[in-house]
Amino acid sequence: MSRQVTLEAVNLSKTYGLRAIFSHINFALRTGDRLGITGRNGTGKSTLLKLLAGVAEHTSGEVRRSVDDVVLSDGQQTRHLGFVAPYLQLYNEFTAWEHVELLQQMRGLAFDKSRAQGLFTRFGLERRIHDELNTFSSGMLQRVKYICALIHSPAILLLDEPMSNFDDDGVRTVREVIAEHSPNAVIVIATNDDADLSLTTHTLSVESTAFAAALD
Repeated sequence: MSRQVTLEAVNLSKTYGLRAIFSHINFALRTGDRLGITGRNGTGKSTLLKLLAGVAEHTSGEVRRSVDDVVLSDGQQTRHLGFVAPYLQLYNEFTAWEHVELLQQMRGLAFDKSRAQGLFTRFGLERRIHDELNTFSSGMLQRVKYICALIHSPAILLLDEPMSNFDDDGVRTVREVIAEHSPNAVIVIATNDDADLSLTTHTLSVESTAFAAALD
């Protein structure tokens, strides 16, 4: 049964000191929508994604998230949100399995061992489950981030430079995962890669320090 998911930005603005990163961003996404956020380096793509994830504070405006008509509070959003980005840090002293299990505990959710096993296999890490993350390559760590983001089947999936550190096999897996997850979720991708943007249904360009964003 499909979830009714919404993700909205209402007059969303962000400044650092006197510098306006972006202003008055407005959009409304629904289940099945895939938004591509584009723009040159330094124009705020990653910042916007962090605001949508609730891991950074906006200067003004509002981010609204709901699942099946239930508005998500700050305490609830981590249970319904998955986030993958190159700058997200993992606990390298844990094994891959321990890290995913710990994250589910932090979300207050049950740890589905069968789903976890399936995701490790899907991302080609089934033989490294019990190895510490400090022995993993950057590409392998990126795969673990996807497992962490997908283990709870999030209603909102946020991806910053989704194919970074991946070989062709990893890129193919992520493209398949996005296609499979999309019908029951909202997905936002920050990227300038045309191949990534081909996966989206809408685009939003973040190209100046102060603008009214247009959703295509």
